[in-house]
Amino acid sequence: MNFDVPELFNRIPWHDSKLRGICIQHRGVDVDDVILDVELWDSMNKLIPARIVLKDTSFFLCDLDLRGKRACSDDISDAMCCAESDLKNKIQKERLPLSPVKLDENILKDEFHFWFYLIPPGGTIDVIAKNFELIENKNIIE
Repeated sequence: MNFDVPELFNRIPWHDSKLRGICIQHRGVDVDDVILDVELWDSMNKLIPARIVLKDTSFFLCDLDLRGKRACSDDISDAMCCAESDLKNKIQKERLPLSPVKLDENILKDEFHFWFYLIPPGGTIDVIAKNFELIENKNIIE
């Protein structure tokens, strides 16, 4: 497990950034990524389009009030990444034993919990994934 992942992710200036889009991308056998198109604040206090790719995702849980998100200007209140969480433990105990595939004791041990909280009543996004990539590109969001 790369313990730099949470440190790097948690440095991103999330507060009052914008969530513009969500996509699930299948990129090969047993590999899916969750892609978030966002606008992040830069050091000049300007919103810059960017893409967050949550790589090799196992679980994606989303509870969004799209009207509430729009009413609050698509603002993200906060986001965080951690190696251990109650959600990971819950998935390990409740969901994985129901899988038809024989699973290791702690199959999520090398994955992280990425959590996004939008300005209420916007909702939340929870992703269990192995890594992330931040792609800054002014052409992603127009």
